[in-house]
Amino acid sequence: MSLRLLLNDSVDELLKSWPTEPQVHHRGATDLDRNVPLSLMDSYIDYDLPSPQYVAVVKNGQAVHPGRFSHDGRMTPGKVRGLIDEGHTVNLREVQRAIPYLARVSRVIQQETGYSNHISAIITPPGQQGLTHHWDQFTGIVAQITGSKRWPLWRPVVDQPTGDYLSSPQVWTQELQERLEASPPDAEFELTPGDTLVLPRGWVHSPHAVDGSTSFHLTFAIKERSWLWLAEKLIGLAVEEQSFRAEVPPRAFAGELESDVLVARSMVVDFLGRIDPTLAAERIRKAAVSEKVG
Repeated sequence: MSLRLLLNDSVDELLKSWPTEPQVHHRGATDLDRNVPLSLMDSYIDYDLPSPQYVAVVKNGQAVHPGRFSHDGRMTPGKVRGLIDEGHTVNLREVQRAIPYLARVSRVIQQETGYSNHISAIITPPGQQGLTHHWDQFTGIVAQITGSKRWPLWRPVVDQPTGDYLSSPQVWTQELQERLEASPPDAEFELTPGDTLVLPRGWVHSPHAVDGSTSFHLTFAIKERSWLWLAEKLIGLAVEEQSFRAEVPPRAFAGELESDVLVARSMVVDFLGRIDPTLAAERIRKAAVSEKVG
């Protein structure tokens, strides 16, 4: 189980050159489609198995308050199904926490890429729309399982967004919304069962289900390791040196921090100049294949 479930023989190319343009691959029916059908997710919903913290219900860009489908941390029987019947999209986030097959797929993908990931199951009634224009802070690999969904896409309006910097909720404005609504998409794809869309982070999208049948897709949120992440891990190795564990004097934070910043910079430069890159790489590689990020 690996990215080949999603991309077939295109995996090697993806790993060599991380995509900056959207791509559609036809994977056909794989074990993914057979092990995670819509009927499985229907049962998951109808037996009220999800944890409310991992459930989002949206229609035409408007999110439903969790109180409409949960109470005291538990799902309220039948409420999510009723919202689906009213045309709402349901996003079951982090389903790899509940479905062992997807947990294994998620783990193998992290071993292959060094990137952490989570998986969302998204169900949209025929002809309906959940979220409208937005971008994600990760590369999405979208596997259409059932039904059809149309994906109009616009080029990024920010460079390399992360969860903490230039995320869609942080910088979205009404002016941007109006501009995108008035602009034709830069690309558009209609996904049918067996199709996989690779959507690089930052690309704006506003997908909607096609009339006819319920759309169900899995989004694999692949959370890239940035150069900042690598630098933070490198500096983090300094914890083993006593000098880095020593306290910064409290007076530094009362207005005399500049000189201490210079001291810290010198300490970091000296440490990085002495570090063994082979040993550091081995330790950071182990972190990359095991550590999850939010």
